[in-house]
Amino acid sequence: MTMELNLHGEPRVVDSIPALEQALLQARALAQCELWLTMAEDAEQGPALCMLRNGGNAWLMYLSGQDDLSYHSLGDEEAQGGCSYLLSNGQVDEYPEAWCVDVAGCEQAFIAFFKAGGARPNAIAWDAD
Repeated sequence: MTMELNLHGEPRVVDSIPALEQALLQARALAQCELWLTMAEDAEQGPALCMLRNGGNAWLMYLSGQDDLSYHSLGDEEAQGGCSYLLSNGQVDEYPEAWCVDVAGCEQAFIAFFKAGGARPNAIAWDAD
């Protein structure tokens, strides 16, 4: 199976778990990143998994590609405030801290997404958008 991985605007083909793990290591080395893993070249065609990370803060977005269904991760629902994220196009967006989940958990979700052929990872708590 092959998927397209886009690390902060740099696309590449991922065809194995070791290749995906290498890309995740490269993403972790960046202070901030936008990381997409998709079944199609166009993420909006889905399914797609996206991680936005700023240091130790990270959250996930899942696009099903069907009926425009999308989900975001849920972390500590009691968390207050937000965190800003640098997107690959240079834009800075802010999202709620309550959406943040552990970076290692995000990385495991990417591996699960790849192994399951684009299914939404079960180990993450999700909220429909």
